[in-house]
Amino acid sequence: MLVGIEDNLGPVVNPETCGLVGKECRECISGSASVLAMLCPSLDAAGAQQMFFKMYRHHGCGGMARAFVREYLDQVEPEFIDMAPTMPLYQIAACA
Repeated sequence: MLVGIEDNLGPVVNPETCGLVGKECRECISGSASVLAMLCPSLDAAGAQQMFFKMYRHHGCGGMARAFVREYLDQVEPEFIDMAPTMPLYQIAACA
């Protein structure tokens, strides 16, 4: 049986408990954003933000949403830039 993110009954990430074990918010969201970029490289900013709030449900984590989205977009944008066509734009238009 597949379990969706919404049905995840695991512990909620909490900034206070993370601090007790030595985790920093920036490190945590950076790692999660890079994993999400590898698994789902086609999300837009709104989709990445939605995934953030599904993964980080504690209200104390909400302030890191923007940093998470920036980190995600930084991870996926070079991949899409490398995939840019090498032919001139006028040839692309002629093919359409």
